[in-house]
Amino acid sequence: MPLRETVILLDIEGTITSISFVKDTLFPYVAAALKNYVDKYWNDETFQQDLELLRAQAALDSNIEGFVPICTGNNEKESVINNVLWQMSKDRKNTALKQLQGHIWREGYESGLLKGHLYEDVLPVLTKLISMGKQIYTYSSGSTTAQEYLFQYSMYGDVSHMFVNYFDTKMGPKSSETSYKNIANRIFVNCHDILFLTDVLAEAEAAKRAGCSSALLVRPGNAPLDPKQSSKFKIMKTLDELLEV
Repeated sequence: MPLRETVILLDIEGTITSISFVKDTLFPYVAAALKNYVDKYWNDETFQQDLELLRAQAALDSNIEGFVPICTGNNEKESVINNVLWQMSKDRKNTALKQLQGHIWREGYESGLLKGHLYEDVLPVLTKLISMGKQIYTYSSGSTTAQEYLFQYSMYGDVSHMFVNYFDTKMGPKSSETSYKNIANRIFVNCHDILFLTDVLAEAEAAKRAGCSSALLVRPGNAPLDPKQSSKFKIMKTLDELLEV
């Protein structure tokens, strides 16, 4: 059947870019560049805004086992670095961490050290969907800054024009149905007009509870899906299957 939905909402990691690109390229880049970045931009207004968010997050995290605090005084910079590295070791998804990571990746993309990975089926399918009148959005735990730069500096050049807008965890957690309702409200559509594509079952279920359509991507390196739980969703190996009649 032809696609009924007018909005295609895309997860990024494990859906249109590989998990290995994020885990083996983007995250190590931040870890390696973090100290120099903090030293270079410590007094910069943007970094101070990032630091304010990190401090607020640290206050929320203080009861977590192994928590690394952000101090004041002579050890302040070192404590910020250690806190960020601790959060990354736990694969945290909060806005404070993701916003800082996005700003660090921006330098990597602009310098040419990073090129955003996209699966080879992505651009041809998105081009076709756009020609069909579909609007393309993304929703990722990565900051909107990080998303935009991944597409602007992709391995295929600047493809950011293909996306109407980007959403991150400021809309809410990806496993919460409210987040998808927030996105629908933001773009002035009903949830049933949205098709959400992801590799994570809990996210697909949340979108479905909100009233969206959902489908699951099985890419190389993705975590295996539970056959029983995922059977209620269309499961695809590539985006090409969206166009199958």
